[in-house]
Amino acid sequence: MFQDALKAIEQGLEQGLVSQTEVESLNKAITAGYGYAGRPTDLTYGGVIQVESLESTLKVVTFDMKNLKLWPSLAVDKAYNLFEQYNRLIGYGSDSSPYIGEGGAGQEEDSQYVRDGQRIAFFSKRRKVSHQMTLVRTSIGDVVAQQAKEGTMDLLKHVERELYWGHSHFTDAQGAQTGSIADLPVNSIAMNGLLQQILKGDTDSQFMSKDFEGWGAESTSIIKDLAGASFAQDDVEDLAVKALENFGSPTQFHAEPLAISTFVRQFYPQFRSEPGLAGQTVGYDVSKVTTTAGSIDLKPNLFLRPRAQVRPSAVSPKAPSIAGLSISGAASTVSGNELASGSYNYAVTLVNDFGESAPIMSGAPVAVSGGQNTVDISIAGSIPSDVKHIKIYRAASGAAASKAQFIGNYRLGMAQIRDAGKKRPGLGEAFLLDLSSETMKFKQLAPLSKMNLAVVTTALEFLLLMYGALFVYAPRFNGVMRNVGK
Repeated sequence: MFQDALKAIEQGLEQGLVSQTEVESLNKAITAGYGYAGRPTDLTYGGVIQVESLESTLKVVTFDMKNLKLWPSLAVDKAYNLFEQYNRLIGYGSDSSPYIGEGGAGQEEDSQYVRDGQRIAFFSKRRKVSHQMTLVRTSIGDVVAQQAKEGTMDLLKHVERELYWGHSHFTDAQGAQTGSIADLPVNSIAMNGLLQQILKGDTDSQFMSKDFEGWGAESTSIIKDLAGASFAQDDVEDLAVKALENFGSPTQFHAEPLAISTFVRQFYPQFRSEPGLAGQTVGYDVSKVTTTAGSIDLKPNLFLRPRAQVRPSAVSPKAPSIAGLSISGAASTVSGNELASGSYNYAVTLVNDFGESAPIMSGAPVAVSGGQNTVDISIAGSIPSDVKHIKIYRAASGAAASKAQFIGNYRLGMAQIRDAGKKRPGLGEAFLLDLSSETMKFKQLAPLSKMNLAVVTTALEFLLLMYGALFVYAPRFNGVMRNVGK
């Protein structure tokens, strides 16, 4: 019937007897069009018989390997046990006199050693591809290989963050964050990261050289709190010379891109151009800082962006339940604490081995005034038995609890959950690093690997896994800036 109608229109064209309606009908039949809005059944007219154009290259809008800064820079070594130990030399001898009288003998000296170690952590991500999916033709080629690649990147995303922040921001009963092992949950499966190990090394005598005891090195803190200010050249120099005084040789400075951008903009007034010249490049190249300790490379790292406001929902269906729980807070005055006056709403989340729960929001803001500088938070109700620790979020004064930003981790069973104002919401850390293999190393019990799982359905399942831990042998060769402004 369609062919008869088409022949009639063709004859009408030849004889000049075709109506406007018939011409429009023919035009519709032979127009290709621009395709459809999302479904193959939306195709009309000539679009039905077109070959669809889809580029075979997958467009990536998230991070790739070039965005990883710390992981590619670390020396890697082999681990042989689930708890890897090492010996640390902290002194060649005492400060006894090196002189002898004629015919005498030098005093007997002994080197001083400390044994330390780290527990190996297990990292893994699981991927699944149906057997049917492996048989059909796709625009990205081998689906299993693509999933393995993307699973690897997903795993490395978490590894990069944990290298900086594993077991970090754990807070003691007084509200301080010192990196102490006593503040960590005893049953945690996480890794000790840079911040935790450097904070611990800042005050632990077992990380301090005994050869300069009494000469000032042991009193030189490698931690600098910027209290919300952006860092300047003086801050980098100050931290670099402290690392140098502790015998370190830092070479890289890692911070979030916005913090480094703020630093670079300080040098814009130094830029000069020649009026009337064409093709000039504007801006100021600040990729290194020359310090007393040597040249320091600036490394902007997206993974150092601090946690923003609390997530509205749980990150996993296996995350802890918050049913029946509520929170409240009470303000007080404690010497040395730093929480400014204001009206604060809080949010609390629970964390188990699968991730973070939905938030528990404060029912009413806590008023801090009249010289008060501390808030103690209480959780009412029965906390699930699988919870490993809790996270506390605080909103800006007058803001809703849903806008609260991360301020600290707290293990269960503490005398109190105290916000002393030590960590400022929305602000993170910057790291001055000596990345030599004598200073730090990542030790692997199992390198990054793909493990195929048993086939029990018409789907292929596999794990991307890695077993290892970060070892910071000499924390005081490095430095940390806290509460970095941007």
